[in-house]
Amino acid sequence: MRKISIISISLLLLVLTYILVRPQPEIISVSLISETAETTYIDNDSIRIFSDAIRTVKKVRGAVDVGPPTYRMNVTYADSEVVKFSLYLDFKSKSGFLIKDSNSEKMLKLKESSSKELTDLLSKD
Repeated sequence: MRKISIISISLLLLVLTYILVRPQPEIISVSLISETAETTYIDNDSIRIFSDAIRTVKKVRGAVDVGPPTYRMNVTYADSEVVKFSLYLDFKSKSGFLIKDSNSEKMLKLKESSSKELTDLLSKD
């Protein structure tokens, strides 16, 4: 009995360690699609801005009831996985949020610094 519990605890710790420590896949490109244009970002500075924004979002409670997104965003990772988001940005207040297309019930609020960096980047284009 004692041997089983030690093995169970060891397996649980191993799984938790893997979940908490596993490396995040590297983003290799981000495509933004608006009503008028499509832009793909592959440079390191832009990828860092998008990566930081995605990594630091905070889940917002409540129902999602918003209009059309500012951009449709396709994020391509090094393992060829493509994750689709709707990106909502307010260029005046420099705030924004994401909605992951695979889970459209959850709004992901962008951190203030990430929103500012994104709006600054996208204002250049």
